[in-house]
Amino acid sequence: MSQSLTVKMLQAVRNVPIGYVVCGGIVCTVPALLAARLHNPLFCWSAIAAFWSYLSIPGNKSAKDCIVGLVFGMTGAVASGLGAWTMEWPPLAIVLSALFAFAGAYAQVCGARISIPALLTATAFAVSTAFPAKDFAQGLDYARYFLYGSLWATGSAFLFQWCQNDHSDAVKPPVLWSALRENFTPKSNLFLHGLRVALSGALSVWMVQLWSLHYGYWMTLTVFLIMQPYMSSTLKMSLERVGGTFLGGAIAAVLGYVIHDPILLAALILPVSIGTLAGRSVSHISYLMFLTPHFILVAQIGQSGGSELDLVFLRMLYSTGGALLAIIASLLIFPRWQTAEP
Repeated sequence: MSQSLTVKMLQAVRNVPIGYVVCGGIVCTVPALLAARLHNPLFCWSAIAAFWSYLSIPGNKSAKDCIVGLVFGMTGAVASGLGAWTMEWPPLAIVLSALFAFAGAYAQVCGARISIPALLTATAFAVSTAFPAKDFAQGLDYARYFLYGSLWATGSAFLFQWCQNDHSDAVKPPVLWSALRENFTPKSNLFLHGLRVALSGALSVWMVQLWSLHYGYWMTLTVFLIMQPYMSSTLKMSLERVGGTFLGGAIAAVLGYVIHDPILLAALILPVSIGTLAGRSVSHISYLMFLTPHFILVAQIGQSGGSELDLVFLRMLYSTGGALLAIIASLLIFPRWQTAEP
């Protein structure tokens, strides 16, 4: 069995789209370099937006698929600015987090093409509620820099696809309104999944704001991204999340201990982000093993002072906390164990 698993892993490594992941690595690195060179931490948010936008674009398809990234950039910018602005009104932030979370999770009825950017938009809102924006102008800054990163990622992806001579027409998605209507009932597991993510996501936002948790949005992000329609899948994703985070945290600790120059740390994002995107084609653990140092490096560039080891500890702590919250929510809120059709 172990030999069969090894063969599958090697096959997955061979199937990694090299051009796609290298382009993505450049996309993720440039905003981080700008943040380090210009001493502007808002470009770190652009770096995260660029990464999420690149994930939202269907890879290795038509250049016209990049329109998905453009739409995500606009909706994500609005969500980010709104989330940061509502920080001063915690009850509003919690309620809107629940609404965004439900919409992002429920979008699974539309397939991956819609559900990935929808869930990332919801995540952008929830994460932004932890940002230090004290007025509308500061919230607008987060929205602008999110849009900068997204436009950079979308434009780069478009250019890459064009250079690949892939000018075919994008496949038109099926009519989705009927699926949305048919599943909008408590009898649908995806509807219940949306409620689970909404309640647990809102709870995580409340906890972060109540205790003023520094980098607590990592817990919120974990809850949003690992919860699945079925308990068995959520448990599997949670274990992989924690394992991958601890492995990646060890890598980040070594890098942070050896290198302290912000420019060099930003440059390291290139190989790490390439590994992150390549890891998606191999396994969830390998993806998270690179994603953790990727996000920690971005956070380190954006913070003034502080220890890399502190960031590693907080990332591990909040990822574990988010995984536990997701598991508990899956057990208590309309639990579904079997992998049957909704």
